[in-house]
Amino acid sequence: MKKLTEDKILAYIEAHLGMEYRQEDFAEAFGYSIDHFRHLFRMYYDTPLGEYIRRRRLLQAAKRIGDGGQIVDIAPLYGFETAAGFAKAFKKEFGFPASELKKQDNIRLDVLPEPEYDRNKIRILFLDTPQIRVVGKSVIPEGGADTDLLEEVAYWLDHEFPETDPAVLAEMETFKDDHIAMWYHPPDSQEITYLMGPVVKKVTCVPRGFIPVTMPGRHYAVFETKQDSDKKELAETVRYLCKYIFNKWVPANDVIVDRMGFTFERYHGNKVSVYLPLR
Repeated sequence: MKKLTEDKILAYIEAHLGMEYRQEDFAEAFGYSIDHFRHLFRMYYDTPLGEYIRRRRLLQAAKRIGDGGQIVDIAPLYGFETAAGFAKAFKKEFGFPASELKKQDNIRLDVLPEPEYDRNKIRILFLDTPQIRVVGKSVIPEGGADTDLLEEVAYWLDHEFPETDPAVLAEMETFKDDHIAMWYHPPDSQEITYLMGPVVKKVTCVPRGFIPVTMPGRHYAVFETKQDSDKKELAETVRYLCKYIFNKWVPANDVIVDRMGFTFERYHGNKVSVYLPLR
């Protein structure tokens, strides 16, 4: 177990849980768009950002009430208009009244589980790739604030995007069972989006609604599991690899990520790899 204060992102959120802070404010503090931050947060911490903030606000309010604060004074600071509203939300979240918080040994206010990894299950390759062309479509659903985008990608690997002409895709000479998912900032837009689509040989005829991306050749560290994943487990496999990369491998090896490159997931059938560009 490690303390929340040992994690820079969680420590910042913990220090700014007052209701004047929105999810967008947390994302901006770390230089991300809100959609990108929500996606990374869910990937690294296995919980949607909104649910995590609500849970921590409930616990922090309960702790202050348990230390002698008045519920009518404390609850509004964390977004609860009435004592009854706070009590109802707390019991719904944790299954027992806030008054029993100190009696619950399994509820800890200041620690989180330390992820465990089996290095023997992970293969690491170092590749110098040629130019890669991708034609992708946004998989961020309208109004999908806390959508699990990795699950969205896994879904579209088995389905055709609506209003897509297979003949047009065929003209671009798509590679069979070779798809990439990635965050991308179109040069003509202020918004960053999460794209998923096939690797292609040429981008002379791009279907409407798709965005062509050409990634220059780069030096990559490529992470994958030694065994293929079931289709239902692809999203969880990506989360597992990303946690290992950024929580273990990068700090332990003192590497420098090439921020001019793209970090992306690559899917070949039931095999998924995470590509990390290195300097």
